[in-house]
Amino acid sequence: MTSIQDVTDVLSSLPHHLAKNWLGNDLIKKTIAVSYDYWLEDTNIPMTLEEFVMQYLDHSAYLGELFE
Repeated sequence: MTSIQDVTDVLSSLPHHLAKNWLGNDLIKKTIAVSYDYWLEDTNIPMTLEEFVMQYLDHSAYLGELFE
């Protein structure tokens, strides 16, 4: 199970401007953690948490106001 701390660790290592904003938002971090777990379970497509978070960052405009 992916934790908020796991997501925090990844976000804090990324130079993306939104990553810095998301570090202070536990709802976003929990959403990413839960989505990542479902992704791995449902698709069986290997992807690191960092790759998954980068997809969220790259497509934040499509995810709704909370993520922008």
